[in-house]
Amino acid sequence: MMKLKQILTILFIAMSYSAMAQSEWEIPQDVSQQGDAKKEKISKRKKTKSTDGNEMKIEQKYAAGAVPLVDGKVEWSKDIMVSGCDIDTIYQRTYDMLTQLVKQENQSSRSRISAINKSEHIVVAYCDEEMVFSHSALAKDFANFRYTVIAQCYDDHVNVRLCRMSYVYEVGRENEEKYTAEDWITDEAALNKKGTNLYRLNGKFRKKTIDRKDELFAIFEKAVSGK
Repeated sequence: MMKLKQILTILFIAMSYSAMAQSEWEIPQDVSQQGDAKKEKISKRKKTKSTDGNEMKIEQKYAAGAVPLVDGKVEWSKDIMVSGCDIDTIYQRTYDMLTQLVKQENQSSRSRISAINKSEHIVVAYCDEEMVFSHSALAKDFANFRYTVIAQCYDDHVNVRLCRMSYVYEVGRENEEKYTAEDWITDEAALNKKGTNLYRLNGKFRKKTIDRKDELFAIFEKAVSGK
């Protein structure tokens, strides 16, 4: 005889599928055939920030408050204004821009437009790209940077959110590590107790992430303005 917990679980799954069927969200055809990516464990080594005992000087751009938290999660958001432009035009430009982004050379095969909602004019993209810290003829210091872009379009503007960020470092090696942005680049994780300097390892991730955020918002601004 089935236990009550098993019955409730079956009912919950059935209700979830029913809700999805009635929604207006779509998964692009070429993405739906890829299947779900394998889930990976995320390392939460908060103490790693002090392993080398080194600190690096901090610029105002990367100082305290530069990495915002929304409900405990790292998230940047920006409204990009496009005066005199209708919602459908902005939506199409946004979709085209993200389609191009996920196909760039630095993106892995996992990058994709993961969902769209035409009635609400929302485009969601998942990006898995190389974040290069240094590169020489002998070695490349890099991480895989994974994040989600959620863009909702309106008349005259688009709201862009950058969220769900994580990293894979020392890729393919025995000491490969996986970090979430919440455990790795926040003020608590990356800044010393006085808030005057960045820890060296965490700091380079924080700086590169902030730089990439600024770059992505600039790309969006140029794309949706039609320039």
